[in-house]
Amino acid sequence: MPRIVDHAERRAQIVMALWMVIAERGIEGVSLRTVAAAADVSMGRIQHYFGTKEALVLAGCTALIDSAYEGYLGTTDDPPRERLLHVVSQQIPRDDGQRAAVSVWYAYVARSINDDAVRQVLAEARRGAEEECARLVREASGVDGAVALQRARRLLALADGLTLRALVGDLGATEAVAMLETELDTICPTTRRGSHVAR
Repeated sequence: MPRIVDHAERRAQIVMALWMVIAERGIEGVSLRTVAAAADVSMGRIQHYFGTKEALVLAGCTALIDSAYEGYLGTTDDPPRERLLHVVSQQIPRDDGQRAAVSVWYAYVARSINDDAVRQVLAEARRGAEEECARLVREASGVDGAVALQRARRLLALADGLTLRALVGDLGATEAVAMLETELDTICPTTRRGSHVAR
């Protein structure tokens, strides 16, 4: 009986290998050969699934965003304030594995300067995060749309700055998250930290 091939699993394996290469060498170090070696597959296999290096790099960017979104979907039953904290704190590296993942994200940010396709994907993801944060701020604090958007932008900007500091080791993850929680106490004063809605 012929073996059933799980194409989604094989694509995911290759993308994970791509991220490993980016974490170690940056996007400049990505080639079909280096990713094939990291994934322990042939270059032909990568070409079969992705075609070109550029398509592979872009697929890795999209997969990184999709992974973060899937993590957010796991917070569906949480109160708005806790969901908001998840969105803004998930990128703060808490261990070496997360530090590598965040470094991959910033490699893509750097790439977006000269890569229109990557820039478009990242910009769309950031707009989506901003819109969702604004919605959660409205839900948690009852402010109108314009105020909620302003507060969401301020919160995301703070999160970006704290993430960079945690990434370079200038600030601990615990302290960075605590600063975000303090900001949330200001933005969402009607919701107490750690409170939960009735189920």
